[in-house]
Amino acid sequence: MTIDKEVILDLLPLCQSGLASGPSRKLVEAWLRDHPDEPAGSPAGRVGPAGDGIEALARARRWQRRTRWLYGLAIGFTVLSFTSQLHIERGRLVSARLLAIDYPLQFLPVILASIACWAGYVLLKRRLS
Repeated sequence: MTIDKEVILDLLPLCQSGLASGPSRKLVEAWLRDHPDEPAGSPAGRVGPAGDGIEALARARRWQRRTRWLYGLAIGFTVLSFTSQLHIERGRLVSARLLAIDYPLQFLPVILASIACWAGYVLLKRRLS
């Protein structure tokens, strides 16, 4: 039975990520053994370990989850930093003040947390890029 190289190239990424079935994996390994002179698009013409692709995907998802959490926290702390007091009389806005100006010591941890979350978010995004 002859198998086209294109079929092997289609199955190879599945085998490398560990998502291929046992028979498909055996078929690709047998083809690679029978055709050592033809590169099949993988390093050294071998099929990688079963868990490599899945572990990389799980690691990438964890980093994305952390990035989303940091982004959400950064936005939340930033919004809290801009908490304001509005004074309205007879349906008109009389004054508006940022509470961080009136209570700087109470808002300092919130502002610092905001800065730390934004810095962490930027660093993670750079690392993922």
